[in-house]
Amino acid sequence: MLNSEPTQEEKNKKDFIANVKEKVYKKNEKNIKIPILIYHNFRTPIPYQEDIYKLFSSKANFEENVKTLLDNGYTIITLEDLYKYSKGEIGLPEKVVIITMDDGQVGCYTDAFPVLKKYNVPATIFIVNTLVGTEDYFSWEQAKEMYDTGLVQIHCHGYNHSAYDSVQKEELISDYNKSHKEIEEKMGEKSQKIMAYPAGKSSENTIKWLKEAGFEIQVQTRYGTVNKSKDLDLTNLGRIRGERAKGQEIINIINASN
Repeated sequence: MLNSEPTQEEKNKKDFIANVKEKVYKKNEKNIKIPILIYHNFRTPIPYQEDIYKLFSSKANFEENVKTLLDNGYTIITLEDLYKYSKGEIGLPEKVVIITMDDGQVGCYTDAFPVLKKYNVPATIFIVNTLVGTEDYFSWEQAKEMYDTGLVQIHCHGYNHSAYDSVQKEELISDYNKSHKEIEEKMGEKSQKIMAYPAGKSSENTIKWLKEAGFEIQVQTRYGTVNKSKDLDLTNLGRIRGERAKGQEIINIINASN
């Protein structure tokens, strides 16, 4: 059974803006940068020989990223916060960042989740439903454990890890609605429709069709992109690769964006 309305305690647990000490700005008040980091899997040591696409990070490197960002005054927020900000419901501090992880591999649970708990910061994990609980991927029980802390949001990466830019409208919408529904059932409460494209494979049609289906936040890859509030497009959000980067390298990319 789904809980349609979260309790006040649950709302407070997921509110990462309420205790921000820095000045916050509504969307029409100041142009701010909104970088989104992307990670995939975590393992210590990093399996360099097999990791030809450089998708692995280590627990130590991820912790260094988080600590460096926090030490440099960044507030880590959620995609749900970004949506509220885009609608004028909340303000954001000038220095924010969003953490995302694609695929739902087990390292997100064994290595990254302890870091999120240690620093009390949120992240979004985009899962592939058919892979949950298979070899190298965390289980629904582990997903629920992370979700119940209020630190981890679980959202759609597709029911299958497919090239969704080449499927028909009906299949696209059916797969993502099916994915979202199962996530809600497994997590036990209603959630916002948020998705990320596998391998960043999208098109004008997929963006249009999924937005019509209620997926107002669509996360792309577009590596190296720093989103900005002045031209914020929630259906075309780019990301910065965090897997092998040091924290200062991430900050340098953010600072270098115009």
